[in-house]
Amino acid sequence: MLLVLALMGGVAAGAVVLLPHAARIPPVIAGAATGATALPRRKQDEAAQPYIKFMTLGIALVRERLVQRVHLDACDWSDRFLRGIEASAQLRVFVHDLRLYLLERHPLAAETKIINAIYTDVETAIDVALDVQTGIDEACRQGEREPTDEELIARRQAFATALAQCGHLLRFAYAHGHRSENEELKTLRAKAMSNDAFHSPALPPQRRWFDRWLTR
Repeated sequence: MLLVLALMGGVAAGAVVLLPHAARIPPVIAGAATGATALPRRKQDEAAQPYIKFMTLGIALVRERLVQRVHLDACDWSDRFLRGIEASAQLRVFVHDLRLYLLERHPLAAETKIINAIYTDVETAIDVALDVQTGIDEACRQGEREPTDEELIARRQAFATALAQCGHLLRFAYAHGHRSENEELKTLRAKAMSNDAFHSPALPPQRRWFDRWLTR
């Protein structure tokens, strides 16, 4: 990148030095340059390609590498973020809360459609992982045995697929600037990994009409 910037600076400096001498260009050359602008569009594009490639001086390559680096950084961040989740039930709770979190912050129709589409894929992958887990557990219970190596691999692959799908939803949050809300996302993850996420009642206990007299 530094080399590209140095070359661009050299081209700019050369243009600044040569610009005051533009008035000395012979009229014939200026007329030929003006006539060249009247060429068909396709011929102009074909003739300009070498000059465009030279003037950009690798800007496209630098941009491509930057986009790739940002994508890899997003993948690394989402993998580290999901490292503590080890059960499909925890993943389901976290994905559900993450979806609600993103929908509240992205009310636009296009973004809402993307979030819901990714969430559907995650739910499907989690259902598959739970079916694999349930089938293996039932077979081991009936046979009174431990899971085989093939069953362990199948269970791990199904859960890894569900994690990968969840990573897509996290990368959506990353790409739309919500990595800065890392603490809030960590709170959602901690809630999903807590036992309260599965054992706490959905609604608080309702007070009976005579409870207020008992508390006096």
